[in-house]
Amino acid sequence: MKTLVKNSHRIIILISLLILLLPGSFHCQYKMYYPYGYTIKVKVARVIDGDTFVLSDSQHVRMLGIDTPELPHLSNPAEAYSDSAKILTAQLIDGKIIKLTFACPSGTQRRRDGKSFDIFGRLLAYVWLTDIYGKDSVFVQAELLKKGYARISHYPKGMQYYEIFYNLRRTAMNNNLGIWNK
Repeated sequence: MKTLVKNSHRIIILISLLILLLPGSFHCQYKMYYPYGYTIKVKVARVIDGDTFVLSDSQHVRMLGIDTPELPHLSNPAEAYSDSAKILTAQLIDGKIIKLTFACPSGTQRRRDGKSFDIFGRLLAYVWLTDIYGKDSVFVQAELLKKGYARISHYPKGMQYYEIFYNLRRTAMNNNLGIWNK
């Protein structure tokens, strides 16, 4: 009996050590903070909704500065134009190599907390398509705003792209596009 108790204690200690040591042995590709304007190129595996998608390494990404209408979830019905926002995002980025640009601390201009992730563990970034020469060709958030499939979200004056986002939203509103359709 003593041997059994002694062995079970050893097993518990061994399992505890493995649990403590294993997470530290994995290398995380993404940092908690990125320098302002830092970019990485990644491949999109699938689009979840108009403003969220999954990379080929299973990391979820949430687009900075915009909020698209919500798809149906549990007992909540779909919001108007949620399908259109998801379809446009999928047409633009699904299965493609994209560029993520981070907007972390820059002097006094900061994203809410300067972190690269939100409370759900999603990477927060601006999303760009690039042409065959590696130059920025399509700013995905701008396309969604331009067509009226997104609202501006948590975007104080002075943030990067502020003027672009507000001008695109104003144009979509004036033309009754998407969610601004009267």
